[in-house]
Amino acid sequence: MLVSRILLVLALAGFVGCAGTTPPVRTNSGAHPPQLADVIPPDQPFQRHMVDLHGLHLSVLEAGTGDPIIFVHGVVTTSNIFPKYVGAYSPEFRGIAVDLRGYGDSEKPATGYSIPQFSNDLIKLADVLQIKKAVWVGVSMGGMILQRLALDHPERVRALVLVSTTDGPMILDKDIPTIGAPRDYREVSKNMIVESFPADTQAKTYQPLLDRIPTWNGTVIREALTSMSQFNVHGQLTRIQVPTLIMVGVKDDVATPAIAKGIQAQIAGSQVVEYQTGHFMMAEDPDRFRAVLGEFLKGLPPSQ
Repeated sequence: MLVSRILLVLALAGFVGCAGTTPPVRTNSGAHPPQLADVIPPDQPFQRHMVDLHGLHLSVLEAGTGDPIIFVHGVVTTSNIFPKYVGAYSPEFRGIAVDLRGYGDSEKPATGYSIPQFSNDLIKLADVLQIKKAVWVGVSMGGMILQRLALDHPERVRALVLVSTTDGPMILDKDIPTIGAPRDYREVSKNMIVESFPADTQAKTYQPLLDRIPTWNGTVIREALTSMSQFNVHGQLTRIQVPTLIMVGVKDDVATPAIAKGIQAQIAGSQVVEYQTGHFMMAEDPDRFRAVLGEFLKGLPPSQ
């Protein structure tokens, strides 16, 4: 149970015009797709389409208009955790939620599931979509990816939102070699999600997440978790000089409040907001999450 609980907290988490991309494969003309109907208001325009990164195709969900805000998911979730936020800040912000390589509807290469590669893919996505600078929102592993992106490509970051994440390694050396063989990783992923919530959480809070879990590729998860176990940018974050919001659940026992405050201490002017939740405050307290993110966006200096 300890290993699966660590896996879970690690894993969970963990977010524009489209010149040169393939046509949308799914747009709303009334009813939303079943997996999105519970989280996108029926009158909110959206589109899901594939973007060709010159050899790798990523699935992207978009809604709203305005400056780009890009949402990045974690290791056992997909872009389908973000629909209720993607269009929430229009017309000031157009929301984009991406399925990372290997996840959701995106292409699934044989390998390449590491934090540096995910970061490189996101920069290529921004290039293809002709986005020079964006607000980036990353949950859990997504937050780790965005720390790497902000360090390597500071010119592409207007602001940073780090949710339930850490600046150091998350080590799962015992289980990583066996993930995906011969276990049913879909069931493992379900256990991770359930165990990321406080023990007294009602099933209705996390059931929508369970209902949207696809069948996972064990190679994707194994390589991603290996990369998470090797991640460490502690001490480097002083180089980040953009507005930064850090969100943390006080009941999160891996991406802890102490870790969040350690990240805050490195990034000048950053702020920490605590929730009375576990790892996944987006499910436990979605209204406050949306409001806090909205207030942060309102306070940003004008885009240049």
